[in-house]
Amino acid sequence: MSVIETHRAPRASVEAAATPRERRAKAVAHANQLRALAWAALRDGAPHGAMRAATARTAARRILQHERRALVLNRALAQALEALVEEQADLVG
Repeated sequence: MSVIETHRAPRASVEAAATPRERRAKAVAHANQLRALAWAALRDGAPHGAMRAATARTAARRILQHERRALVLNRALAQALEALVEEQADLVG
């Protein structure tokens, strides 16, 4: 069975169930894997190793930046939702 043919759960259901800590751990693991790939690209002797390494390092940085932004956004959304619930509770009674 090839990588393309692996059977996995639908992506949306997996991502929705993940806690922020799990998402952060997954992002760090992916970034570390890309950094290891960058290191290997410099050492493997294949063409354009420095360019491939730079691309992998940039991808690792972008993954972590995206996760940081998502964390900030999730906090803001949670606070807004909490304020809305409190407001609705005050209106009800």
